[in-house]
Amino acid sequence: MQRRDAKAMTGIWKPICLALLLAISGATLPAASAPQIPPEPGAYHFLLSFENNEGGEIRLADLTQGAPGDDNTYVIGHVLRPATAVRELSFHATLWGKSSTVVASAVNAIHIKVFGLAHLDRGSSIAIAPRELFGRALDGQPEAMVDYTIYTDIESGVYLFGGSFSPVQGARVRCLREGRTTRLQLGFAPEIGDVFLIEVTPPKTMLASLTFENKLGGRVEAAYANMTRSAIGKVEKRLTGVGRFPGSYLAPVGSIRASHAGVLDISTSPRGQIGGFQIIPWNHSQSREMAKSRVAPQYMIVDSYGGGELTGVPPLFGEHLFPRVGDRSEPDLVSLSGTRVPLAEVPHLPQARIEVDLGEGLVPVPSAVGLDDNALLALRRIVIKFEQ
Repeated sequence: MQRRDAKAMTGIWKPICLALLLAISGATLPAASAPQIPPEPGAYHFLLSFENNEGGEIRLADLTQGAPGDDNTYVIGHVLRPATAVRELSFHATLWGKSSTVVASAVNAIHIKVFGLAHLDRGSSIAIAPRELFGRALDGQPEAMVDYTIYTDIESGVYLFGGSFSPVQGARVRCLREGRTTRLQLGFAPEIGDVFLIEVTPPKTMLASLTFENKLGGRVEAAYANMTRSAIGKVEKRLTGVGRFPGSYLAPVGSIRASHAGVLDISTSPRGQIGGFQIIPWNHSQSREMAKSRVAPQYMIVDSYGGGELTGVPPLFGEHLFPRVGDRSEPDLVSLSGTRVPLAEVPHLPQARIEVDLGEGLVPVPSAVGLDDNALLALRRIVIKFEQ
């Protein structure tokens, strides 16, 4: 990545932030030079920026081509309503993420941790939402908007919310304010004119698949693109049913609806209906808000072999996973220099194909809507395959 001197900025963010400042001000930016060593096949590295103004631009920069420049930066949407506050008491799993990172990525929201509140067993956060939630609930009914959310005009399933450029859980977040970048931490509150930067980097080794044996003590295994495999945990409670997880309303059957430090959520219902199941780590199942998971058939509970915590730990609950739906067309990208680029030519997240074994080999996830404790009673295995 190119580096330029900028006294007000430090570290790796120098070239990124200077490029963004020039782009926002309308100044001419030299074309970014390609790195000397090309990225490995399938590797992605991109920067998302959100201008926290009404009408502010949402940009994507392909960092595999160097620092953000006119030729590798694309406007992918706009802000409908900026955030002006922090959600002081967020959901419990925010406790396990790091401050100034993406703690949850889903088809219905991106959540960014601001700081932790260990004495309250949770953290604080701000959120980014798709256009379906602009003044509406998931089911389309009117709903009041909240000040801790950046509302966008980007459709769920396109680019950010389950699309090709969804932020990976654990991605670093910075705020660009008055020419300086800052972490999100205790005392931070969003202001009009801020630019939020989310840098999404690939893991050292890309996942090829995840396999869950659906039985007590069943093996949870990761296979990687470099042909290695590892046992990453075991099943403490098997899965037999599906339930009414609201976010599945915006996800098709057999897709990853959400990923965060304590949940992998899979939709089993068609878009526009509710149904799905969740895979959660053992210590999250012990939290007060998840006590139901210990008996409810809609949850698979997994644990590590050595008894160590899995919350926030890759590959299941950190750094590797992301929402992915694949049922909506994503338009070609147009660079700031005016060049139309097919999305396939910009390194992006792999597709996720989910299959299940119900006793006769692997098949696509069957459609199951609403609350059905026995919808997956015959389930033997879940396999998530990642494909470019």
